[in-house]
Order: sequence, then C-alpha cells, then structure tokens
Amino acid sequence: MPFKIRDALSLPLWSLLLGGISISLAGRQPTVLYFDGVLLAWLLYQIVVNGFVPSFSGSVLRLGGFFLLAGMVSALVNYEDMNRSLAALKVLAGGLLIYAIARKSPPNLSALSLWGAVVGVLLLLNYRELRYGTYEGVAGLKDEIEIAMGRSNYIASILVLLIPLAVAGIWLARGAGRWLFAGCAMLMVAGLVCTMSRGAMLALLLATVLSLPLAWKGGMRLKHMAVALLFLALVLALLPQDLLTSNFLLFTLRWENPDVSREALLQATWESFRENPLLGVGPGQLSPAIAHHLMVPWYDTGTMYANAHNLVVDALAENGLPAGLVLLTMVGIVLRRAWVVAVAHPNALHNLVEASFEGQQFQVIFWVVAALTPERPAMDRSLANPNITVAA
Repeated sequence: MPFKIRDALSLPLWSLLLGGISISLAGRQPTVLYFDGVLLAWLLYQIVVNGFVPSFSGSVLRLGGFFLLAGMVSALVNYEDMNRSLAALKVLAGGLLIYAIARKSPPNLSALSLWGAVVGVLLLLNYRELRYGTYEGVAGLKDEIEIAMGRSNYIASILVLLIPLAVAGIWLARGAGRWLFAGCAMLMVAGLVCTMSRGAMLALLLATVLSLPLAWKGGMRLKHMAVALLFLALVLALLPQDLLTSNFLLFTLRWENPDVSREALLQATWESFRENPLLGVGPGQLSPAIAHHLMVPWYDTGTMYANAHNLVVDALAENGLPAGLVLLTMVGIVLRRAWVVAVAHPNALHNLVEASFEGQQFQVIFWVVAALTPERPAMDRSLANPNITVAA
C-alpha cells in the first residue's frame, strides 16, 4: 500500500521528536510540545480539505469520556493546583484523540518503525556526547541520558512498545522491506541499551519469552530464532564496549543494592488512596500527595517522586476508585483485544508494557499502538490485522 502522510499520523508523530518550548504560567515554566500545534493544524487540514472525521465510537472512548468528566469533578473538589490537574487531563484527552484518529486512519508500520529507529539514533548520539563526561558512577550516567522527548527510562518505555512492531514488519514484509524493518529494530534495540533501563530490557525479554509459544504456533522455527540471535549479537558487537560494561555494572549494582524507596512510595501512594477513595487526590496531584506521606520529605532528599511506579496503585490514588477502575478497564480492553487476536492468529504484533501514563509522548505512542487492535477481534478472520499496513 503506498505511503500517505494522512494514513499514519506521520507529521504529528515526527514533531514529537522536537520536544517543546517552556512558557511562563502562574509562576511555573511548563513545556508546551510542538506536537500540540502540529496536531491541531494537521487535524484541521484533514477535516477541511479531506473531509476526515476521527472515529469517537467504541467502549474505550466512552470510558475515556467518563474518566475525563470524573477527573474534572475530582479537580474541582481537590482544588490544590488547577493548572496541574488540567494539564494531566489534557494529556489523556490528547491520547484518546490520537486513538480516535488512528482507528479511522490506521498507523503504518513503516512510519512507526522509522520513527523508533530515529529515536534509537538520537539516543546513540546522546550517549556518544556523554560517555566521557563528568557523572557519578554508572547510575549517574544513566540519569544524564536524555533526548528532547525526555529522559532514559521514559524513552525506554516508548521503545518497548515499538520494537515488537518492527519485528512484526520483518514478518509481514517481503523482499527489501524486511531489511528496512530489521535495520529499524536493530537501531531501536541499540537505543534501548543506551537508556540503561533495566526494567524496560527485562520487560522486553519477558514479553519475548512469553510470546514464543504463540510465535511458534504462527510459523516461527529454530532457523528464525537463530537469525534473530545473530542480529542481536551483531547489535551488541557494534555497540561501544564501555556501554555494555556500564549496563552490566548497573544491573549488578541494583541487584546488590535494592531500591528500598519503592516500598515507601507504594505505602505513601496507598495511604493517599485510603484518604481519598472516591475522588482520589486529583489529576496531576499525586506527587505532592506522596511527599505528604513520606517520612523524609522530598525537599530534604532533593528527589521529588512523581508516582509509585505502579499503574494500578497510581490510578486509584490519583483518580479514586470509580475513575481509577475505568482507566484500568480501558487499558484492559486494549490488552484483551490484543490477546484474543494473538491466540486466534499468532504473529509478532502483540506486545505491550506497563508504564506511567503522565507523559504525553508515551500516551501518544500507546494509543497509536492500541489502535492496531480491532474493535471485534473474535470476528477478525484474516491472518494479519486488517488495521495494519506495511509500506516498504
């Protein structure tokens, strides 16, 4: 299928790589992404010129509408910082708009894979600039790695969503197209190693292991595994050896010195939920709520925790039980659709990872990937997902 800009949200997606600009608002310096302006202009053009209308039907968007209304009520009741609450609600609303657009105009695997490959290249360039810089140990190096879209862990969570799509492109494409997807996958894996994100790498490894039975059922054989391992070995061989050593040392460091703060964060977040079980602490208000319950305030340690690194507890504490369960149900619907299609038609397309939802870039990519799952997966009788096009 020929590549068309309007088919894959490519122009707005590429603008995500540019980051944004800081503005002054109520004594703060929030960052407004260039993506917001590009998406608005792109959508207006598609509506006026091409008669394009996003598809707002379906259970996910209905639940999303309820969640946004509940969030507004919670923001009014928990009137702590309305600007922060509106910003948090805007992130999810924007993600749902992307989902509505992508359902009507399905993403193109080539565009998504190339976008992820550029992210990988940017991470490699950033590591090259930092590798001989000044930082405190390997953990300090990890904290320094970032690109315009965000810091290492955050970008890693996005790459974990996209690497399986590039692998799927190898499976679905023919001829030279396979080499394009293979190259994109290799660059994304290299970028993931640059982030030094242990959680993301372990999540991808675990997802791969769990997918093996379905992949085997879908036609994968030992020769395919051998080729995949060969490409992985090639990526590792081409990466700087000091990067691999740093990753190994960081894994060892965290294994020998567990992060005991995670338990305290979970406890503080749970206490915040228990104090506000119905409406939560308010959209975007979880960070100060956590700080209120920590034995050592964040301003004494120099670290301000945004969440408890647990989607379930975070959703309940910030939004309350009704809205929190709605948000988790929305994610669950997407996962169930992916699972049903994977069982009925095994292939490499179905992998998702838990990550915090406060980031706009992650929301955009998550809902684009979510749009690849069909509304009625049980009725999908084709081998490949009809929502997915390969242009290579």
